[in-house]
Amino acid sequence: MSGHRAPPGPADYALLRGLAVLWGMAFPLSMVAVQGYPPITLTLTRQLVAVLCLLVLFMLLRRPWRRPTQGELILIAVCSIFGSVLPFTLINWGVERVDSGVAAILMGFMPLLTIVLAHIFTHDDKLSAPKLLGGLMGLAGLCVLFWPALTIGVETIWRQLALIGAATCYAVNALVLRHLTHWPPLVLLVYIGFGTLIFLFPMSFTLENPLEIDPTLTQTIAMIALGIVAYTLGAFLMFAIIDRQGASFFGQINLLVPVAGVLLGALFLGERPGWNALAALFIIVAGVVVARLKFPALRPLKRKES
Repeated sequence: MSGHRAPPGPADYALLRGLAVLWGMAFPLSMVAVQGYPPITLTLTRQLVAVLCLLVLFMLLRRPWRRPTQGELILIAVCSIFGSVLPFTLINWGVERVDSGVAAILMGFMPLLTIVLAHIFTHDDKLSAPKLLGGLMGLAGLCVLFWPALTIGVETIWRQLALIGAATCYAVNALVLRHLTHWPPLVLLVYIGFGTLIFLFPMSFTLENPLEIDPTLTQTIAMIALGIVAYTLGAFLMFAIIDRQGASFFGQINLLVPVAGVLLGALFLGERPGWNALAALFIIVAGVVVARLKFPALRPLKRKES
């Protein structure tokens, strides 16, 4: 087999759009589920559902097990914390008071945060003029989005900052996952899933009362859908897209998820984003587009010898 991939076709873009819908659904689903589950407990229960699904798939597909090194275990633990435990819980807490569409817009800031973190912590992914401009546009979008909250109250601002914190966690997770790309996706997901449970069980039972909750059927269905649809199925679509077309093509998902989240929030929850939310969506998505632009490096001029 040659190492060259075929150009993206309709099937690849269909997978990308499908994943955007699955991940965009996570925001309205979280908004429904968190009405019956406390934030940490919601993260715990949805991850229990996801881990059970992953184990069933693992046994059905008879994938070979893999034993991680000590260093890989540390990376898996970091991915568990920054890829699931913290961001899911922060999103759950945020959407208790913030519209799911606004939450999706704030998640659109993640790739811009990744650019900044990559510049600080890597040697081969430094800031360029387009990346810097994209980051500044993202900050401008946040200012537009946050402006009305300054007149509403401190609590709304804290909830929005929690969502920014979730986006930051995802950015950290993206950098760490670079060191685990050689792992079989299903095996890696199982390890990360168990890692999340190790952290979430003591957190839930110490800080909340998970045995005393009484969610409705709708809230429980939303919780289960978060585990099966948004996490498990979404993860497999993500790996399929990366396998077919690579990480650069997959990066376009960052343009689609905020839009999908806003549309799904309006469709299923009747949310009506304000002018500032729509303007922020446009500015942040445009910032991601600008940051992805590539220009040929300028060659230094050679002095003419006299």
